[in-house]
Amino acid sequence: MVHKQQLRILYTMTKVFKTYYLRICLLIICWLTVLMISACTMQTFDSEDAPSGEKMSAGQSRDTDNGTKELRAPTSEDLMYHVFAAEYLGSEGDLEAAVGEYLEAALESGDAEIARRATQVAFAAQAWLQAAMAADRWALLDPENVEAHQSAATAMMLTGDFAGAELQLQQIIELMGNSTESWILVTSLLARSADADRASTLLGNILASQGAVNSADARFAHSHLAVRSRDLEKAFKLAEQAVELEPERIEFLTWAGRLALNLNKIGAGLHYVERAWKQKPEDRDLALAYADLLSRTHRLVEARQGMENLQQTPDVMLAQILFEISAGERGRAEKLFDQFDRMDFDDPSESAFYQAQAAEALNMISRAIELYAGVESGDKALVAGIRRAELMAGEGDVDGARRELADLRLWASPVMVEESWLAEARILREMGDAKIAVETLDQALEQLPGSIAIRYSHALLAAEMGWVDVAEKDLRIIISKQPENAAALNALGYTLADQTERYEEAEALIRQAFILRPDDASIVDSMGWISYRLGHLDEAEKYLRRAWTLDKNPEIAAHLGEVLWVNGQQEAARSIWREGIKVNSENPVLQETIRRMEADL
Repeated sequence: MVHKQQLRILYTMTKVFKTYYLRICLLIICWLTVLMISACTMQTFDSEDAPSGEKMSAGQSRDTDNGTKELRAPTSEDLMYHVFAAEYLGSEGDLEAAVGEYLEAALESGDAEIARRATQVAFAAQAWLQAAMAADRWALLDPENVEAHQSAATAMMLTGDFAGAELQLQQIIELMGNSTESWILVTSLLARSADADRASTLLGNILASQGAVNSADARFAHSHLAVRSRDLEKAFKLAEQAVELEPERIEFLTWAGRLALNLNKIGAGLHYVERAWKQKPEDRDLALAYADLLSRTHRLVEARQGMENLQQTPDVMLAQILFEISAGERGRAEKLFDQFDRMDFDDPSESAFYQAQAAEALNMISRAIELYAGVESGDKALVAGIRRAELMAGEGDVDGARRELADLRLWASPVMVEESWLAEARILREMGDAKIAVETLDQALEQLPGSIAIRYSHALLAAEMGWVDVAEKDLRIIISKQPENAAALNALGYTLADQTERYEEAEALIRQAFILRPDDASIVDSMGWISYRLGHLDEAEKYLRRAWTLDKNPEIAAHLGEVLWVNGQQEAARSIWREGIKVNSENPVLQETIRRMEADL
């Protein structure tokens, strides 16, 4: 634990850096000074290897394009200290203390970004009272920010301050307008309350204040709230009431239909979807949903007739072919495909795209490859080119696939160039040529050195091959450009935790990612894994169980099972591993873990 006096010393030594508020740079300095103060062995960053601003945490999350907020430098001496102390304590894993420092900074500052950051840290620490105070301050300083009001409402409900939450929710309605979208958002927030009755009462108060207490919108909003409270029967009754009040509203009819289907009330579901379709028979999505329901009730002739009555556009032709395949009528599907072949459409590229998908569904791979080649223009050209290359590789023509992707790079679109490089690397990796995939991304980075997506993929491939120094360099470059990129922070922390013994450094990185995205399953998994590496088995189990609840990923199952096994819970470990195998029995991490633990399943 770092004492206040030590923090003051650290802060004094960093004041000369006027841009200290870029917290990553500060933390590098902090670590260097900690070495002098406590003679600890914590590892520091090599300034020659890592760009400035690269200090945070890691895991391999899905998106890598997190935007970065620009923070203005605090003006007060005390305020500067509080921000400094909060960031340092957060990096050390002392979130409770970090929350206190950040809250003081938020209350003293007029900067909404400090209040936003204080809110993030408080949510990550599950310090709901402080989160409510910080988010309330954020909403006060940035009253037009819907996210600020959302955070405040959520935290206030978790502390039992329903009156305060009501005011925040009213603000959301005012900002978004009295619309269906705003009511759905409000109900999603209310669903986070542990007190369903209070949440329902609160929704009624808000509806009444908007003059909508007896309206169909009110029933619709209540229905969504009931779904989020997992009371589907109540939700269905409310949806039926909304339909009775405004029987022409298609969104009410389709919502009632969806609920009926979820309750296995196929007849009622069909009834509502049919009514919606009759309101708008030209709506292809509604017509196809109606046809699907007809087929589920074994009314195949009516389903076919409904689709045949639609304008026979390329996407409708594809839908009919897929319908016949799912009905087990391959002969009919092939006849429709032949009919598709003879039809002329205004946009040949669009027609070729949908027909290629139909060919794939019929396992006519050579024909699909040929058809995808005909998608030469429009917004589907990139997808078609990449899919054609993937099919060629699957048929054994990897060189042809690479030539196809190289041709795509001759196009002017930067997106097409980037995606073609990523697709080529992905194909090579899937074919077992990971080293060549990395070399391909090396070429891509020469052409597009500023591409975050390519550099992130390069880093993950390098980490997969055990090239930690390469992965670390890539991820630090990303973090220097996007200090709040939780995916890169998590990836770096996880890599260090999994493949090195730099556990303290890894923990600081992962905790920073966790503060930014506390509900991301991959980051929660990383929190569990670093806890395990540090020997905190109970804490590791807590995080990993939560990660498994968020995402039934076999790699999470591998981690959770290993922690349980080491902690003496062998049967529980076997149970989790079996569940992971059901998801993907070929996952290499899961297979390696079970083999290493010498577990007999």
